[in-house]
Amino acid sequence: MLDIHKILDEILPEMIELSEDIYRHPELGFKEFRSREQVIRFLDAAGIAHTDVAYTGLTACLDSGKPGPNIGLIAEFDAVPTLGHPYAAEKDYAAHTCGHYAQIGVMLSLFLALKKSDILSELCGKVTLLVTPGEEFCDMDYRKSLIAQGKLHYPSGKQEMIAVGAFDDIDIMLSCHTMGIDMEENHAEIGASLNGFIQKRAIFYGKAAHAGANPEGGINALNAATLAMSGINFLRETFRAEDAIRVHFVLQEGGQTVNTVPARTCLEMYIRAKTVEAIFETNQKVNRALRAGALAINCDLEIQDMPGYFPLHQDENLTALLRKHISTYIPERMIAQGTHGFASGDMGDISMMWPTVEIGIAGFSGSIHGTDFKTADIEQAYQVPAHYFADALVDLLSDQGKAAYQIKEAFQPVMSKKTYLETLNSLNKSMKYIKEKEE
Repeated sequence: MLDIHKILDEILPEMIELSEDIYRHPELGFKEFRSREQVIRFLDAAGIAHTDVAYTGLTACLDSGKPGPNIGLIAEFDAVPTLGHPYAAEKDYAAHTCGHYAQIGVMLSLFLALKKSDILSELCGKVTLLVTPGEEFCDMDYRKSLIAQGKLHYPSGKQEMIAVGAFDDIDIMLSCHTMGIDMEENHAEIGASLNGFIQKRAIFYGKAAHAGANPEGGINALNAATLAMSGINFLRETFRAEDAIRVHFVLQEGGQTVNTVPARTCLEMYIRAKTVEAIFETNQKVNRALRAGALAINCDLEIQDMPGYFPLHQDENLTALLRKHISTYIPERMIAQGTHGFASGDMGDISMMWPTVEIGIAGFSGSIHGTDFKTADIEQAYQVPAHYFADALVDLLSDQGKAAYQIKEAFQPVMSKKTYLETLNSLNKSMKYIKEKEE
């Protein structure tokens, strides 16, 4: 058996090169064909079998051959549209402005080091690599087309992987992500919570007419959308601070031409909150505002809801285990704990059913989802996380998996997989409101 840390140091330079190459060649969710092939190339070279899942995702497993827990290492493939980023794709503006490429470097280097070092022969159980597609909730028309073709069941990579059973035999989930707090003061963020959200699309249907000669003959769908947006903004004073609510929207379609009364407008939005209850409550308020705008102008209205992600709740016992190992590499004063982020991610869905950590990592500059996002410190972005995750894995799979089983036994899932899928399906709905008939 070779020293896993020595092997990591040997492997990391090539994995960093791979990750930075993926950074320069971004792909949106469920379009990560090039990125996927790059990862497969290294798995094949190491003689590690892999399985296709969730259209562009993949899994691979290393087995000690001895009974024990199965530890999941989760990374993400996809980019997000970021107009103006130096590496943004010309066609769809895909850019790696959330740091997913670095996750691949961390988790793949660790996975390959486990294989090369043969350290699992001294431990127990299994380690499964799960590289997931489509974490960023965007490009929805494309994803809906894949669902219509039967290639997907759900618009998120992890939702799809949950549904098809990719996580069924995993006991504990380990992941990392670019942190959302100051990266100079903090080099690790642990135990952070995140908002969940529902995605909504409101389509207002009016009546076209000449905007100059005969505006009174039309029904202005843009006016209806504008009133709805104003109603939502007036609701903000009712949002409780402790619920961490965010409602944000874009007007995807504002009309057809400037000299015609807009016959159709489309408003797309997220409703985010810290708890499932707050998400549902705010969703009802927003629906009333949308209906009020349509009613005032006498437009037809269609509200399309799509389930987003559940709030992220990280396991306290697993967090404590990771903190012990992180503090070997990072001073305690630079480890933030218990913060809350207003963003969302599909690791939240995982955390409903499995003991989960998603460690916030430093080493980047610029704004998340901003045009200036890039790697700034290779050591913090790649090397340090790979090493403390290695220590955590050894801890979890030593002593017949005692620490892992204790964490699993203490964990109380928020819901079962069956309840989770039923809830997802119930949130996927379309509601139509027809305008009043003229007397």
